[in-house]
Amino acid sequence: MTGIFIIARLGSTRLSQKHLIKAAGKTFIEWLVNRFLKEFENEIITGVVRIYITTSDADILNKKFEKIFANNKNLTVFYGSDDNIPLRQLQCANANAINNIISIDGDDILCSTKGARYVLDALTNGAERASTVNLPLGMNVAGYKTSVLQKILSTSKYLKLETGWGRIFESTITEKIFLGGEQSGLRMTLDYPEDSKFFQEVIEKLKHTILTISDEYLINFIIENKINQINGKLNDLYWRNFSEQKQQETKKTDNH
Repeated sequence: MTGIFIIARLGSTRLSQKHLIKAAGKTFIEWLVNRFLKEFENEIITGVVRIYITTSDADILNKKFEKIFANNKNLTVFYGSDDNIPLRQLQCANANAINNIISIDGDDILCSTKGARYVLDALTNGAERASTVNLPLGMNVAGYKTSVLQKILSTSKYLKLETGWGRIFESTITEKIFLGGEQSGLRMTLDYPEDSKFFQEVIEKLKHTILTISDEYLINFIIENKINQINGKLNDLYWRNFSEQKQQETKKTDNH
């Protein structure tokens, strides 16, 4: 079975409970989940794919995910490691007999569902790890065999893996799936208030068509309507903070 693991916690200090911000009547996390429910509808019905929100067991706020999806039988909220994201995924995979993991950052509200399908195809055909490339920040998707994740974590020196945790796969052969062409300055991830306004603007303009829209149409729509100007200037700040947080995690591990 393949698990689509949506990584999300509600303890963010930069943008409080950001996954619960609403656009067009639904929370961001609902739009994200619903896009994958739609794309993988047939696989979910036949039982070969299931969607999980993988969250932390350390904060009672995360229980809100259960309330939001209480009536959705096609989604499970899993509670695992607080500050080691790949370990949390492995815990979920082992508890639910998941062989293939498609990893989705809960901040990437409009990441490529088609990209996730290509990743699933690659894993099904034997790839250890697969990833889309060349889509804008927040749209690419990666996936890997549970067995690969198990092997890596069994020898990992890192106790805390949050920011830039994908570095654990540096020695793993990755099948790259080239989609589109990278759009400079197009930012589609949720970290700051401006990002929230960006997603609200896109979703409120497109409404339910956002569930099935193609990547190409979505990107062109954002650029043509200049919605990218809302948060495009944040990329430098984002990568600076990303680098600093990653260095702090690595330093703490090395000093352990």
